[in-house]
Amino acid sequence: MSEEKIFKRSFLTTYSQGVIVMILVSVFFVHTPILLDRLNMTESQFGLAMLFFGIANVITNQLATRFLIPRIGTTNCLIISRLTYAFIPFMIFFLSDYFWFFLLFIPWGISVGIQAPSIFTQVAIIESKTKKILNPIYVSSFSVGGIIGASLSSLVLGLSIDPKLTFLILGILISLSSITLFFFGLPSKYDIVNESPKFTLPSPSIFLYGSVMMLNFAAFGIILNWSSLWLIKDILAPIYLAGSIIIFFQIGAIASNVLASKLIKNLNEKIVGPYLSIIGSILLLLSIMTMNLYLIFIAITLFGFFTSNVVPIVYRQAVKVSKKPITETISHVSSIGFSGLIFGPAIVGYSAENLGLTFNMYLLCVVFLISSAIMAYLMNQKKMVEGN
Repeated sequence: MSEEKIFKRSFLTTYSQGVIVMILVSVFFVHTPILLDRLNMTESQFGLAMLFFGIANVITNQLATRFLIPRIGTTNCLIISRLTYAFIPFMIFFLSDYFWFFLLFIPWGISVGIQAPSIFTQVAIIESKTKKILNPIYVSSFSVGGIIGASLSSLVLGLSIDPKLTFLILGILISLSSITLFFFGLPSKYDIVNESPKFTLPSPSIFLYGSVMMLNFAAFGIILNWSSLWLIKDILAPIYLAGSIIIFFQIGAIASNVLASKLIKNLNEKIVGPYLSIIGSILLLLSIMTMNLYLIFIAITLFGFFTSNVVPIVYRQAVKVSKKPITETISHVSSIGFSGLIFGPAIVGYSAENLGLTFNMYLLCVVFLISSAIMAYLMNQKKMVEGN
């Protein structure tokens, strides 16, 4: 088989990882209103579990990059990750106790800590080998999975299907799907070898790019974790529309990710990244002020279109400006970025409980405005975008 076909097949297999994990995550978080009621759990308690998820994620990210990936390869790491998270939501609903809910978020964080550097390292390797812009296309896998998951959630909620059955079936399908990674994942011979793994500090530019990711992940968490509850409690939407914001956001995101290569070539990464994100944040902010469900659906779709290429462009820019190996650069950006999952849920959970869910939606727009402004500043510095 030619290398071109190997890389194409490997990319599609890597793409499946993003789709599958987001199906599970979307279904889980759309069930948040049921979960909070079932466990008699407050928003702050939910945020505390997410806090420890983030801590486990960041620690594992660093350890996986330096010790696990060099020894067993990125594809084997993705298999381990998929098998680890497959049944966690099922166990959360099956056990129905806050202690176990809290405890199970730690292995979930560990699995994502293994997955994130493995995935983005693979995409960076395939990009460098094929000379194609693939990172934005890969990120669309999250949107595809999000739409499927949110749509599936609306179906099972509308039919009043027991969450335990829903997550049991998903867990079985996800476990079986790991077979495709084994046979069609990126061959280990293309992995980047790190003979002397060690902990290093990121350069100032990499730290700042990671900070943009950190703010974005914290803000994305508001959409994923709290939008369903916001629609039900503040907008008074029916339960079957609980996942609708996620669906409309992901529709916009998919369109943007698919068109990313053309958008970047015709405009440039500065416009496609921070500048469009600023416009999208302002539009969403204005729509929330109206509290009109239909205007919010339109605005969240545009917001998804205008912001979805920020993360892949951050990765691309970081790899371009860094003098370190790809795996090390990806690890630094991912670790700093996912640290947004440490402080974000705790702050957002507290604000949701004490200041209201609508405040969180306003906060989402403000955080995106700030992160977009930082990114625009970075990309306007000539030394930050060398090789562009």
